[in-house]
Amino acid sequence: MVLVTETPGSDLRATERTRRVAFWIASAIIALFVLWWSFDLLQLWIKQGDELSSKQQELSSIIVENEELEGKRDALYSPEKIEQLARQNYGFVRPGEEAYAVPPPAPEPVRLPANWPFTHLAQSLGG
Repeated sequence: MVLVTETPGSDLRATERTRRVAFWIASAIIALFVLWWSFDLLQLWIKQGDELSSKQQELSSIIVENEELEGKRDALYSPEKIEQLARQNYGFVRPGEEAYAVPPPAPEPVRLPANWPFTHLAQSLGG
């Protein structure tokens, strides 16, 4: 018959082993948390990169449109264009010129059917 007796060193080894296991479990949990956090940051970084490229395309189209509008603006400030717009829209003339206004043709008269309710109306309108 063999008696097993505990030695004082075995308690130390068990406690040290428990500490090591707890350390590795805590390290694994921390590593998983860091990976999860960095995955979210990576997704955010990719999303921001996509938004940046779309905003850069939008900016380039706005720059092109702005350049076209500046060209139109510069053309509108030329004396020839100012004179043309003043003549077209406001009827301006140079000194010594005469302006004639030609009215549009008169609209055609309203033609009503020759049926009963419209005959009285047509007669009262003079038609």
